[in-house]
Amino acid sequence: MSGGVLILGAGGQVGRATAAVLRRQGRAVTGLTRGDLDITDESALDEVFRRVRPATVINAAAFTAVDRAEAQPWRAEAVNGLAPGLIGASARRHGAALIHLSTDYVFDGEKGAPYVEADTAAPVSVYGRSKLAGEAAVLRSGAAGVILRTSWLLSAGGFVGAILSRARSGEVLRVVGDQKGRPTLVDDLAQALAALARQTLPQAAQVYHYAGATDATWFELAGALVDEWSGRTGAARPVMTGVTAESWNAPARRPSDSRLDSGRIAADFGLLGRDWREGVPELVEAWLNKEPD
Repeated sequence: MSGGVLILGAGGQVGRATAAVLRRQGRAVTGLTRGDLDITDESALDEVFRRVRPATVINAAAFTAVDRAEAQPWRAEAVNGLAPGLIGASARRHGAALIHLSTDYVFDGEKGAPYVEADTAAPVSVYGRSKLAGEAAVLRSGAAGVILRTSWLLSAGGFVGAILSRARSGEVLRVVGDQKGRPTLVDDLAQALAALARQTLPQAAQVYHYAGATDATWFELAGALVDEWSGRTGAARPVMTGVTAESWNAPARRPSDSRLDSGRIAADFGLLGRDWREGVPELVEAWLNKEPD
């Protein structure tokens, strides 16, 4: 294959969804999982680029266990901090553009308004620091392309699956209510990545934000999911209570307000995330279809 799209991290929710979109569009796609390729191995990366000869590489591979990263910082640093620079260097040597995924967790959440790309990053966790290091490594690599920060990803697994599974069990739902972000539907992000892979990207990588159009707390998001699930199934709505992030006592700090302003990518590429509420019926339906009776 030559001139297609190479997806690293193809086994994760973003990689799977993006590969599916590209294939529906008739694009040539090579997807590699963690088991297929060690992205911290520069020689292995170069061999893949020689074999696949992609026009674009999408790096959706990451160590995303935010709390576990506090106890295993070396894993986050290797996968999130070191590997993106190696991928960028390989992409540059082989003439491919790079789309590298990053996170709202590069910010401390103290701004009190949505973050734009020019705002100073100040991560408050090992995970956030490792992702910021990865951004810097991509910029140093000289790769063409885009560093795409996104936030609060929603698919039928993860947060959505955890909330609905607990709702089905009838337990009281304790959900953090004092953290704010812009939830992003994974299917929307996949469409955006596929669209970027068709574009002529900047010759020197630039940072963009792509997130959903509207704000939420985790408590508000959980409430909307539970309401939709209860309405569809006729099951009783479980008791929900909002708690503070501090009382949750997670190992890693999270930014209290990590909303991303996506105005720049809308202006430059015409890409807009939806209101997360529009995706709630899709998310609940997908979860119900995944679950055994």
